[in-house]
Amino acid sequence: MSDSRATTMELLDRPDCDPSLAAASYRFMETVNYRFGGIRLVRRFLAAETAERHACTPLRILDIGSGSCDIPLAVIRWARAYGIPLHFTCLEMASHAIDIARGRLARAGNPPVKLLQEDAFTHQPVEPYDYAVTSMCFHHFSNAQILMLLHRLRDFVRSSMLINDLRRSQLASLAARILLVATAAPAGVRHDALLSIRRGFKIDELRTLLRQLDNVTVSVEPASWFRIAAIIRFKPGENV
Repeated sequence: MSDSRATTMELLDRPDCDPSLAAASYRFMETVNYRFGGIRLVRRFLAAETAERHACTPLRILDIGSGSCDIPLAVIRWARAYGIPLHFTCLEMASHAIDIARGRLARAGNPPVKLLQEDAFTHQPVEPYDYAVTSMCFHHFSNAQILMLLHRLRDFVRSSMLINDLRRSQLASLAARILLVATAAPAGVRHDALLSIRRGFKIDELRTLLRQLDNVTVSVEPASWFRIAAIIRFKPGENV
């Protein structure tokens, strides 16, 4: 495996991606998020960030690259059980993901989720968000795009954001290969899953990148099942 991040486009990112491949890809990602820590990381972040807050109105959460909305829906179920009022605004550009997410939201019975087919690089909310999260999304961006987006987000995210993504390593690739075989994943899903890891991050690499931002504090730590958890806290007075 190359020491640097891969830049090849995933099949799922192509405008002509086959709908059946898209559906299989999101099913695989939902399994990975449920069984291997994706949902848990977001829950842990929001539990820690909201521990001292007693909000009367729902806290506004921006979710970037929401895919099928499996993580926001799971987090909302958890938050309701613990009396934490949340409202998610979910951004997703891919039409195939939007269709799947709309179906999930309809079956969930009107949860506090607003789904927008919008680009995070141009999204402009009417009012600020309290927190932002992104799961398995930032590895699709170049380093320059990541910094550009974070500069934008600080203008309308009040407190902090979580980057929940993949940790690049040979061992992660080996584990993914085993899981892909065990789940009988189609060839296209196998291709994208392994490429996603090669597009992922190493701890020091992401920490160095994020420390190029001004007036923030940055924490980048390994998480279970070959994930990486980066928390960016915007300093008071430096954002809305």
